[in-house]
Amino acid sequence: MNRSAEGAPRRGPDVVTLRRLGALAGAVAGSGVLLVLLLDGPEAAGALVALLVAAALLVARYAVGAGTLDSGHRDEVRLLQTRVPGMGEWRRNVVTSTGPDGTAYYRAVLRPELRHLYAAVLAEHHHVSLEHQPERAAELIGPDLWPWLGPVPPGAGSRGEVPVDVLRRLVDRLEALGTPRPRDPRTGKDEAK
Repeated sequence: MNRSAEGAPRRGPDVVTLRRLGALAGAVAGSGVLLVLLLDGPEAAGALVALLVAAALLVARYAVGAGTLDSGHRDEVRLLQTRVPGMGEWRRNVVTSTGPDGTAYYRAVLRPELRHLYAAVLAEHHHVSLEHQPERAAELIGPDLWPWLGPVPPGAGSRGEVPVDVLRRLVDRLEALGTPRPRDPRTGKDEAK
């Protein structure tokens, strides 16, 4: 049954599939437990079985991803799969942030939402972590807007409000960063900006 003539990928006998790899790992583990049982007794074999089960659970946890409990190994991927980021009550947030005492509201509500959106866009389109690569994120966002999103919250205008033009530029830059980059037809990778 050679399907290479029909256009399907050819799978020869030397292809390692996940099923074959699992069978091989099971055979090695089983023979190891049997060897330990014969040489050292049932207590040592039981300890080895417990160790093998723990290792299998760790590998399975890593393969599945363990949701948001992943300890930073795959931040960029998990960031986008937890929930779809959105601004929710955008108009109310803008009105409150641009009014008197808007800085406190910006720091408590609007800034974390904007940081979340920027983190998602930077991770998805530029493969940059806002938290772990702040220098590169600042470079992409721009020096004039980075203070509004960086690790230290900014000051406010003369009456405690956040300037409307700053919010407009933050949204415009977010949209610009989220625009898909053209792909290089030779390599199939995103072209550098």
